[in-house]
Amino acid sequence: MKEFRIKGMKWFLDDEGLAAVLEKLPEVTDARRHYVAMPYKKGRVFIKTFVEKGALGALRNRTVPRGKKEYMTGKRLASMGIRTPGCLGYGVGRRRSCVVQDWIDGDGFVRVFFRHGYRERLIPALAGLLRRLKDNGVCHNDLHLDNVLVSGDLLYLIDLHKTKIKDALNDKDELSNLTHALTMIYEDLSEKEKELFFELYGNTMIQKAVEGEIKRLWRRWIESKKKRAFQETSKIVRRGERLYVAGMEDRGKGAFVQRLKSDKKVKVERYSDHVRKIYKGRRRLEKAWRNHIVLLYLNMAIIPHAYYVRLPSLFSGGFIAMEDLGGKGRELDRHLDGIYDGLNTTQRHRFVNAFSNFMKGVIGQGVVHNDVKGCNIFVVDDNVFFFLDVEDIVFEHVDEAILTRMLVQLNTTIPKRISVSDRLRFFARLTRALNVDRKGVLKKVVEESLKGEIVYEGVSGLKREQWNL
Repeated sequence: MKEFRIKGMKWFLDDEGLAAVLEKLPEVTDARRHYVAMPYKKGRVFIKTFVEKGALGALRNRTVPRGKKEYMTGKRLASMGIRTPGCLGYGVGRRRSCVVQDWIDGDGFVRVFFRHGYRERLIPALAGLLRRLKDNGVCHNDLHLDNVLVSGDLLYLIDLHKTKIKDALNDKDELSNLTHALTMIYEDLSEKEKELFFELYGNTMIQKAVEGEIKRLWRRWIESKKKRAFQETSKIVRRGERLYVAGMEDRGKGAFVQRLKSDKKVKVERYSDHVRKIYKGRRRLEKAWRNHIVLLYLNMAIIPHAYYVRLPSLFSGGFIAMEDLGGKGRELDRHLDGIYDGLNTTQRHRFVNAFSNFMKGVIGQGVVHNDVKGCNIFVVDDNVFFFLDVEDIVFEHVDEAILTRMLVQLNTTIPKRISVSDRLRFFARLTRALNVDRKGVLKKVVEESLKGEIVYEGVSGLKREQWNL
């Protein structure tokens, strides 16, 4: 390893040829993290910069620079046979440090996992990685699956600066590794897949403890993201009175076109390049924006893209500027009223399958819409679905009472002529993997639905229908 001084930083490099690359490294801003990929030899290198803020950050940078720690940890893990991006050097400067690594041409574990045909290979691979961490006394204190890259059939552990290497993991460390890693996919695993994972991991007795800890960790994670909703973070940028979703700073600047809705709670206005939802109460506005941000962190594209929020002032209500879905589709009740009679059996099955998959995916991630009527679900061409009224979303795991309420809301806000067989097909596909009394839930849904009328917005306006059974 050789020492270089480049742009006011001391660099310690395994390959002195990297010095020429680092001379071209862009200047960093005040953001806490910077990531740059730069060409080197026949490939690329990845440079991650840690910017420290405050007295504690400055002290940490003088004693244990994060760039150096990530470099040293990567070297140790590689010696244990645990794959990480190859560590090539590190740099330390005033209030910042860097690590230089090989570029891994791959994608995040979660994205790959949900692609068709990959999960059968990735479940054993993840169990093997976690077993190796346990066997080598490695506790990664930020082991969510976005910190595991998939390249080919290989898994690479990244973001190593919070990792601790011990003589042996205690029960708390082992539980931490497993729960952090499994949280993002666990609800989507079948019971057989869960059993297979713990068998391959080599400790089936820990499964119940992991499941309890996943729920606790998930609730804590959701609350932490809600608290970040009105702060500048890697995902939120402040511009004057507005908080933008990072990357959306140039969106939502068009001219007023028309008012779409106005009631006691909200006004909805269309602009030439966005829609504004103006809230008459600060509480609902803040709840809606928090939900937008949590779903952003969850990478769940189930609502219109938010551009920015402006908090209420003395003379005007606050609002959220978001993607305009108008012209791309219709609400579920009007959509079904308009197209259902023209669909053949195959097309109806395709629609039901797509909708049940959407709802199953949402429920599996612990997302519940408290007013899941047909008018609050938007259907885009090719059977893509979005929730409207984001402020009515809550984050909790579905039990039989919640599931029953949601299904009654849906059942009584879509046209009566939707066939019983299509309704039952949706119910069967949605509940197949849920740990509920399916027959009991179905009975309650039928009983509760028959107590009232069917009310929905059809193509020609509001419609009320009786079951007449």
